[in-house]
Amino acid sequence: MKRRILPRILAVGVLVLALAGCVRFQADLTLNPEDTVDGSIVVAVLVSEDTDEAREQSLTAADQIEADLLGSLRDASGVTTSAYEEDDYIGSRIVFDDVALDAFSGQSEDSLRIVRDGDEYLFTGALDFSGESIPSEEPVEGDDNLTVSVTFPGEVTEHNGELTGTTVSWSTAVDQRLEMSARGSATPAGPPILLIVGIALVVLLVIAAVVAVLLFVRSRAKKNAAVTAVPGADAAAVPAPAAAPAAEAPPAAPVVEAPPAAETPAPKTPRAPKTPKAPPTGEA
Repeated sequence: MKRRILPRILAVGVLVLALAGCVRFQADLTLNPEDTVDGSIVVAVLVSEDTDEAREQSLTAADQIEADLLGSLRDASGVTTSAYEEDDYIGSRIVFDDVALDAFSGQSEDSLRIVRDGDEYLFTGALDFSGESIPSEEPVEGDDNLTVSVTFPGEVTEHNGELTGTTVSWSTAVDQRLEMSARGSATPAGPPILLIVGIALVVLLVIAAVVAVLLFVRSRAKKNAAVTAVPGADAAAVPAPAAAPAAEAPPAAPVVEAPPAAETPAPKTPRAPKTPKAPPTGEA
């Protein structure tokens, strides 16, 4: 006969669960490629009545459930533990960050275990709170009280839960036994080969288009520079067109020398007549 968690709790645990009939176990685990685990786990038991004795019994039962399912996880490096009390449940919240896989290696038959098998992780465990000593008079809690989810780094190849992406989830009721098993890649899945090829083709097309545009612009600029002068300061450097050569004048006609003129004596200028002297005037 398989060992069950509740019979191992013995007198105190059986009494508490018989009175309450409810357990809360909520685990959320994320497996990392570096053989470590992140996540959190809540282990709590419903307090049957508001007395110190009832609270103590619930805490004792929660601690025993934690030991059966998680072994000495709370003592591992990277684990922090705090008191949990919510909705009349009392117990512990265990948070872990980069905790080694071997921390999940409890000695109980139903302990949560995570091992690496080559390039894959294997998760196993069981939740069984269906001991016959629990009366069925109390209402069975909803599935949200007993849940486990494990997220693998890569593709999940085997599982008996509900798969969403690379996360496998399980849920059960307190009166049922739940056996869990999942196997998945320990390394992140790379992009599909077709996607890689498609991206490479797009990149090559973009590069080719850019090169074609640059060559076209460069060729166009050279043609424009050959047709028109560059405006601005460069215009002064352009030499002015040379002036057309002047047409040669026709040869001048020969000059005919005139014969020497005969020398004519210049006429003499007549002398002006002398002015006559005035007659002498009489004495007064």
